[in-house]
Amino acid sequence: MIVDAQDLVTIISNFLAYSGVVIIAYGGIVALYGMVLRGLKRSSHRSFTHVRGDFARKIIFGLDFLIASDIVKTILTPDINEVIVLGGIVVIRTVLTFLLSKETADLRREEELELASQKPQVP
Repeated sequence: MIVDAQDLVTIISNFLAYSGVVIIAYGGIVALYGMVLRGLKRSSHRSFTHVRGDFARKIIFGLDFLIASDIVKTILTPDINEVIVLGGIVVIRTVLTFLLSKETADLRREEELELASQKPQVP
């Protein structure tokens, strides 16, 4: 069985895209589980901000795979329309990644403040 370059690029692109989707879905399942567990046990060590931040990090990681998939896919048809579409997709996903990264940093600071306020104060 001989695989030509176009088939190989398609396989790699699909693998990256599906990997990104799996990572995002996994993050959603873990976040949902964390919220259910937190709701059942009020004394859970995972706060809402921690669960949310962890989910946002997984979304960012999954988006990186989707961007890589789009870049690899462009190798197949490098005409100007495909490059413009790719540019738009990369810009949108990069903006999403930036916003999620900023939100994750904000959530991390919020969580640190929450943990600091829970520690007993030494006189």
